[in-house]
Amino acid sequence: MFLKEKIKIWFAQSLKSFRYHLIFWNITLFFYLFLTGDKSVFVNYHDILPQDALLTNALFISLVLSLVFTFLDVFFSERMMRLSPIRNMIFLRSLLYFGLGFSLLFLAANKNLDLRIIIDYPTFLKYLPDIELQHIRFFVYFYLACIANGTFREMYKKIGVGNFFNWFFGRLNKPSEEKKIFMFIDMKSSTTKAEVLGHKKFSHLVQDVFNDMSVLYNYHGEIYQYLGDGAIVTWEYRKGVRDNNCIKAFYAFLRVIERRSWYYRRKYGEVPQFKAGLHMGQVMVLQVGSIRRDISYNGDTINTAARIESACNEYKQNLLISGVLYEALSDKKELNFKEVGIIQLRGKKRGVLLYNVKLKTRKKKRKKKIEY
Repeated sequence: MFLKEKIKIWFAQSLKSFRYHLIFWNITLFFYLFLTGDKSVFVNYHDILPQDALLTNALFISLVLSLVFTFLDVFFSERMMRLSPIRNMIFLRSLLYFGLGFSLLFLAANKNLDLRIIIDYPTFLKYLPDIELQHIRFFVYFYLACIANGTFREMYKKIGVGNFFNWFFGRLNKPSEEKKIFMFIDMKSSTTKAEVLGHKKFSHLVQDVFNDMSVLYNYHGEIYQYLGDGAIVTWEYRKGVRDNNCIKAFYAFLRVIERRSWYYRRKYGEVPQFKAGLHMGQVMVLQVGSIRRDISYNGDTINTAARIESACNEYKQNLLISGVLYEALSDKKELNFKEVGIIQLRGKKRGVLLYNVKLKTRKKKRKKKIEY
């Protein structure tokens, strides 16, 4: 199951990355054509395409660049970036950008060149194109586009898919109402762990936990915000209640932590434990700040979800959900629900009905012994 979850995460992230890069490079290259009218780069390399048409060539180059940058996103993973010096990674990326730009110019000037000639270094030098103004113009444009690509990619990841397009088209300037599911997830006994491990080692623990939290994306969850050693996860209403995704996501995360328990015990001495609270309702989505802007969710729904998560300590439960969310779930047979009662949450005038949720354990069928 752990391998299956990891493959699903990798595939989903790669697909989103490829889709983003395909849109970006199509817009970028066609915009370059519109600005300069320079068609020298957009050639049919080795007659790969059935016809030599400018738009077809541009689409083909966009496709190739999208595949290359998707591979780079996988190669320069967050874990690798964390373990390697940042200066080295920036320098390596810069070399790759220069290499890609040079490769496009070289192949465009020698579109039918044999690969064996390229490998031979003395012969390769003879085929270097004469650098002209149009080449320098394309090279600078391409390098700046690579930097812009990375910048937009990080923004895309930070604020989420839906919010990115809403922000880009200016829809978040005016607050809008949405129906959302919120989950507050927090590490148990984090204060004690931080004291025992020290702030440096505890920070590495938090990073490892957040990396494993990427399993939530398999269940259509988006991490809205990281809060110290915990996080706020959101779902669109329909995606969250469908197949009980919002609840399955929490137990999938616990399953990943359990499967990697050997790693956490070896590095940190123990396996971290977690608790979570879930609630559903209407919230206001808006853009806040003038100098440093951010996407904010406001409303009683998010406050109630935070209070439900806090109640896990009092009732010694790993997962509590509100009665509102319980009623919205369509398939309740695959989960064990137990009513906790109408609880007076801190800061709330009215009591909130809470349910404890656990996954049903599948009993293994015993094979009957055949008597002869």
